[in-house]
Amino acid sequence: MLRKPKGLIYFVFVFILTLLQVQVLSFNTIYAQNEESPIIEEVEIDHSNVDIEVTDETSPRIDSITVDQSNIEVVGTVFRFIATSKGENLNYEWTIFKDYDQIYKKEYSEENFLDFTMNELGRYQAVVTIKDANGITTSKLSEEINIIRPIIINSVWVDKNDKQLVNMPLNFSVSAEGDHLFYHWYIFKDSNIVYDGLLSQDNRIHYTPNEPGIYKGMVYVTDRFGKCINAYSEEIIIYENALSEKEKLEAIINEKNFSSKTNYYIWIDTDRNLTYVFEGENKNWRLTKTMVCTDGKASTPTVKGNFTISGRSPWLTSYNGKVKAKYKVRFFGNYYLHSILFDSKGKNIVDSRLGQSLSHGCVRLSVDDAKWVYDNIKDHTGVYVN
Repeated sequence: MLRKPKGLIYFVFVFILTLLQVQVLSFNTIYAQNEESPIIEEVEIDHSNVDIEVTDETSPRIDSITVDQSNIEVVGTVFRFIATSKGENLNYEWTIFKDYDQIYKKEYSEENFLDFTMNELGRYQAVVTIKDANGITTSKLSEEINIIRPIIINSVWVDKNDKQLVNMPLNFSVSAEGDHLFYHWYIFKDSNIVYDGLLSQDNRIHYTPNEPGIYKGMVYVTDRFGKCINAYSEEIIIYENALSEKEKLEAIINEKNFSSKTNYYIWIDTDRNLTYVFEGENKNWRLTKTMVCTDGKASTPTVKGNFTISGRSPWLTSYNGKVKAKYKVRFFGNYYLHSILFDSKGKNIVDSRLGQSLSHGCVRLSVDDAKWVYDNIKDHTGVYVN
């Protein structure tokens, strides 16, 4: 009964050993096949028909062209172009274009920079070409430089009186230089804008203040490239109170733009039979002396217009020799400023009337006033007779 189990166990043991032997033989066979398989050590690819860009680190390269931007872009400015590049034994060729036309070329050299003077208005660019020892070249274009005529404001001024009143016009103008200029005017009153003009090619404006205050003008000047600068006029005080008689006369004479080659100006008002003496300069005359005078009668009127003092003499003698006058000062032809009339000997006064129109065309003054004019009013002094 016990032999059967032992025989069965023996049989199973032998069967397992047989299976193990078969597995080992199979593994060895596979391993042997792997050892004998060919090994691929290098693969060669034919690149002749493949479009692949191969970068050569030794080829010349331009990284940038820099331009000195500290200079003002105006005619006559020298600009320096500098090329930053990589490569060995490089040479540089420079070409300058103005408005897309070639105007200058510098042949190959070792200098990686170019100094060029922009002598004309226009748009400029530089092209640099570099070449190495193997003759390999590459090029690069610089940024554009626009050479323009600079805007310059020489002055901003206002035509005004010494004491400017409400409702008296102000005339502003600007003197500027540039290329196709346009002007935009503003008027300020007490730092607030009271007038905003239109963009115009007119460099002048007229403005009449209707309130007292402190006024000034400001103008923006723009060229055709859009560059713009601005400037202010002087400040003007506008008064509200009425003018005195002296201020009215000064305003009238200054508005008329009268000038003189001396620091005096004479206004002979035949309507009022008054002669005014102003001191100062054009647009800034101040009334310093008022003298009663006698001008020409209706049949022999005093000449009217603008004249100039030219010559003098201690005495004037009439055509018939019957009367004389002291301190004659000529302002036109045979028309004189002189004293009241004396007899032929120059001793006794024969006509002392002033403030009327009864002379033969000359302007009579008192003896003292005539002497003052004779002593103080020099030749080339301006004279206005109305």
